Amino acid sequence: MIPIDSVLEGYQTTFQKAQDMLSPEGFVLGGGWSYDHGYFDHPLDWEEDHGYRYYLRIPVYAAQGELGDGKAIVELGKPFVIKHEFRTKNDPSGDVGVFSSLVNQFSKPIPTEGAEIDEQWLARARMLLEKIETKIQTQKSQP
Repeated sequence: MIPIDSVLEGYQTTFQKAQDMLSPEGFVLGGGWSYDHGYFDHPLDWEEDHGYRYYLRIPVYAAQGELGDGKAIVELGKPFVIKHEFRTKNDPSGDVGVFSSLVNQFSKPIPTEGAEIDEQWLARARMLLEKIETKIQTQKSQP
């Protein structure tokens, strides 16, 4: 994980406005969100044929109300780039037995803590952040 300094950090708006600002740029609210926090994710390696591994993540926290409610006030956190890899073969730590696939059908991601992230993904992330930062500056300057 590599954090990136940005004016997004600490920015507050409604959940709906945050989503309206980020969705057209390709960000989606990641599936693991809860009522008080989540992440807007954008894949950085969309042209690769192995599936997505590198993401720009923008944390989002509910300041008032609950995440998902368009009127909730949310605060954006410090963006970061993460490498997230999934196993494409059997998980060596998985259970063995006839019923194991019924109980635990998903393998754990490959650990990527400390993994190097190529400069091309960081540059792409900074480019995306600049677009979002420009949108915020435009919103702030409008009455």
